[in-house]
Amino acid sequence: MSKMSRRTFLKLIAGSIAALSAVIIGEELYRMLQGKKEKPLPPRKYKSNPYVEEGKVLVSIAKEKDVKACLRKAIDAIGGIERIVDPGDVVVIKPNAGFSSPSADTDPRVIDALIEVLKEVRPSKIIIAESAVRGFDTSFNFAQSGISDVAQKRGVELIDLKRKGTSIRVATPRRMKLESVLVYKEVYDADVIISVPKLKRHVEAVVTISLKNMMGAIPDSEKGLFHAMGLSKCIADLNSCIRPDLVVIDAIEIMTRRGPQGGEMVRTDTIMVSGDPVAADLLAAKMLFEVEGLDEPLQRAMKVDHIMLSAEAGVGVADPERIKVIGENI
Repeated sequence: MSKMSRRTFLKLIAGSIAALSAVIIGEELYRMLQGKKEKPLPPRKYKSNPYVEEGKVLVSIAKEKDVKACLRKAIDAIGGIERIVDPGDVVVIKPNAGFSSPSADTDPRVIDALIEVLKEVRPSKIIIAESAVRGFDTSFNFAQSGISDVAQKRGVELIDLKRKGTSIRVATPRRMKLESVLVYKEVYDADVIISVPKLKRHVEAVVTISLKNMMGAIPDSEKGLFHAMGLSKCIADLNSCIRPDLVVIDAIEIMTRRGPQGGEMVRTDTIMVSGDPVAADLLAAKMLFEVEGLDEPLQRAMKVDHIMLSAEAGVGVADPERIKVIGENI
């Protein structure tokens, strides 16, 4: 576990106070007082989901002990990476490296396998980008998790967004809670965003999967604002303005019972892939609840606020009748 420095602690407190002020005076006045009332950019243009069959969005579920084989099986089952990534594209991989405990972060073997598959399509650049949880050092987390080693081995760019990122203001199309969100330009500008979360529990959001994972694409000040203004609606707003094009869910070893740290780890040797982040998260949440032995896991998944609100915001599909599972049955 990394130790929080006095400077980081003071910045965290300052961010929490600033976020609380937004609740008291309102988001619009809060941003104006911060000098951040500039005209927002339009929501990021994402690629249309090519992984659809007979009007149903596809979610592939692969189960293999070999991580590379599992990743390839999941991507091939859904139709291949070349359906979403074109030669010359700039691809941003957004892992979960929010903590300094490897069990809480995306398995580096999943990132490694994904980069191997991506390189076959010949994108112009592959970037791994992250902004860790408030109070944690992203670069330290990269090193602890093994993601730094993967980036060096594969020759891809690794960006600690807290240190090197540039924040921009982006409009939210549905305004579930916020009229705009500060996001990192390095993620917004990507031709393809791939959210690669760890499947796990979350004390406030119930689960943290691909939708919640996108909070690593915003500055710490905005993370504080999200928690103060209402996390679930803010997550929906965030994904509506920088929706990931592809989701690769690391369920090799999932965190059950509690999270986003210190939960009970259960090995399932599973990877899930979809072009629809809402559908993917819905089925991943269902899987997590099944592993925990809870009754009515699908109904429980459909009560996770940020998943359902993201569907309402137009991010994806949360209707089981409009989702088709390819591969393993869950």
